[in-house]
Amino acid sequence: MKRREFIQSTAAAAAASVLPAAALAATTPAQDTAPPLDAEVTRLRIGTHRTGDLREANRLAREAGKPLRRPDPPDDEMNYWAEAIRIGDSHFYRVGDIVVPATEYEYRMVIANPNMYYFSSALKLHHRVERARQGLPPV
Repeated sequence: MKRREFIQSTAAAAAASVLPAAALAATTPAQDTAPPLDAEVTRLRIGTHRTGDLREANRLAREAGKPLRRPDPPDDEMNYWAEAIRIGDSHFYRVGDIVVPATEYEYRMVIANPNMYYFSSALKLHHRVERARQGLPPV
């Protein structure tokens, strides 16, 4: 291997190890800092399909400025607030202080359908967050 190729491959390896950490750090703003200008954060109410109709009616009422039909179900392990984050071409999913990477498809699908049921993107991301909480590697 030539010296120039070695330097380029070393620089590429260093950049690959630093960029994911920088992207994760960018999703959790420090005090008195704003997210990057190209960041798009969508706040979502995640829940089961049984509470989906209530959450949808409440979302429409909030957007129309009307009172809620009934309060949202209480926060628990299956009903909670989450954020779908896009920074440039990278996508992430955050629940509390846990941030996990997501594909563009998962990002779009969880925004379109935040209900957890078999084979939904919300359920896949929910399990990924649970594994991260337990300190297990992602699947």
